[in-house]
Amino acid sequence: MSLLEVTDLAVAAGSLQLVDGVTLDVRPGEVVALVGESGSGKSLTALSVMGLLPEALRVTGGSIRFDGAPVHVTGGRDMAALRGNGLAMIFQEPVSSLNPLMPIGDQVAESLIVHGRATPSEAAKEAVRMLGRVGIPDPERRAHQLPAELSGGMCQRVMIAAALISRPRLLIADEPTTALDVTIQAQILDLIRDLAREEGTAVLMITHDMGIVAEMADRVCVMYGGRVVEQGRVEAIFGQPSHSIPRCCCARSRAWTTRPSRSCSPFRAMFPAPGTGPRVAASRPAATGPRHSAMPRPPCPMGRIAWPAFTPCPRA
Repeated sequence: MSLLEVTDLAVAAGSLQLVDGVTLDVRPGEVVALVGESGSGKSLTALSVMGLLPEALRVTGGSIRFDGAPVHVTGGRDMAALRGNGLAMIFQEPVSSLNPLMPIGDQVAESLIVHGRATPSEAAKEAVRMLGRVGIPDPERRAHQLPAELSGGMCQRVMIAAALISRPRLLIADEPTTALDVTIQAQILDLIRDLAREEGTAVLMITHDMGIVAEMADRVCVMYGGRVVEQGRVEAIFGQPSHSIPRCCCARSRAWTTRPSRSCSPFRAMFPAPGTGPRVAASRPAATGPRHSAMPRPPCPMGRIAWPAFTPCPRA
């Protein structure tokens, strides 16, 4: 039986549909990777599960069930009792997610105290131990420091420690290793894997790193344009993907270790307009001009990707 079941989830901002008909499930002890390009709706899906959508957004359809019971996506007391206990999330922006006026040791220990799982002194000791496990040096001293006294990578590790300390039944990890070096990254991934295997924790991991997907995930859900376009076992997705998006991602992840073909077309950074479905085109002329010529053009071995409506890259 699935621990988390998301069925036909739809999220909108006014009349603009951002997530449309997303269906996925995560079983106990399973790691499911949610992959896709930036803006495809991965983080919005995770925030919907946690009941933490911004006020401007609303769930317009579908259902979310955790351990067979419906989740109140608008928040409330039921969600407050669930967060940090049954559900935990590692956020993508750790600096903005931490309380700047609260020592990090207190923030890591907070969920244990709030849910009555430890006394303040016991929670403080467990927080120090967990800070050490995520690779923070001298955790006894660091536990009394504020987030502003730490680097971005250390703040990321604090967020991971805060999510893992309560041993949640479902862990949602939104780009958990983005700001970490490869040594700490491997340590964190091992910690998450051990949690899934030993505690039976279900993990929904959002990432762009196909190497992490291949190493960690049991199943993969690929999102594009607010929809799940493909899902299946990781071996099937990497071995014989049926949709152009995972096919391109898998091919590009292998292409960096080989010399690209001279016939490959340059990949243009273009985003689909929300609500428009993707299509794959044979080619599309590259934009010209000083702003576009300055943008990097890594070769794409899978051809060009095009949409019915094009919007320029906002960083161009």
